Amino acid sequence: MRLKNFIFVLFVISLLFCYSAEQTQAEIDPASVVGLWLFEEGKGDIAVDSSDSGNDGNIAGNAKWINGQFGQAMEFNGSDTWVEVPSNDSLVLEELTMVAWAKITDDSGARWQSIMMKGQNPRNYLLVVDKGTQKLQLSITKGAKDAWGGPIAGPIITDGEWHHLAGVIGEDTGLVIYVDGVQVGQEPYSVPSLDAEPDVLRIGDGSSGGHQLMGILDEVAIFNVALDVDDIEEIMNNGLEEVTGMGAPVESKDKLAALWSEIK
Repeated sequence: MRLKNFIFVLFVISLLFCYSAEQTQAEIDPASVVGLWLFEEGKGDIAVDSSDSGNDGNIAGNAKWINGQFGQAMEFNGSDTWVEVPSNDSLVLEELTMVAWAKITDDSGARWQSIMMKGQNPRNYLLVVDKGTQKLQLSITKGAKDAWGGPIAGPIITDGEWHHLAGVIGEDTGLVIYVDGVQVGQEPYSVPSLDAEPDVLRIGDGSSGGHQLMGILDEVAIFNVALDVDDIEEIMNNGLEEVTGMGAPVESKDKLAALWSEIK
């Protein structure tokens, strides 16, 4: 009987390792991920970065976790809630991709609502709801203060529904924005300012404040490469954990430990 139990345990372990390998098989090179915030904490004052860059964020205000597109998401109240990531060279980028799932409330004419922002003026990059049109905007400064660039286009995204948003900056692609996996705007490439001021990244607000988001964010990430439309569709449809392989190993280990406990 002991031999049968041992064989069964080996069989179960092999299945779990196969599951883990399948879950962590990345579609996109994990080395290109410089920040990945899944908002699965459920409590506390730190938004954990699941990438290898160590870009954990400090949560300001009374954060609230609710159901998102993949697991949990973070709700931003439009006044005093945001995530601030300290200065880190890994986030200073000439080419990049920003992605997020967002469910945003209309705040027409009041202020811009930032999904994420690195520097106010000069600015490295910003993905934001445009104050006037309520459409998606990708914004940079082109090497100097007040030298603004970036497209504003697509459908209104503050309709209280979930939308997948992406901004791409690349020498070959230009400055491109996507809504729900569809390219909706593009401008020629310009090198974004690398001396951002202030030199912090904020999620759900502007780097200097005043761009507070009113709504929910999930699956937020930054890549140090310009992803193409196929990559963005993969992220939108399958989630960051599956596409990058980041985050899944913890779940697999937990399942293995629980199963081993049951067997014993």
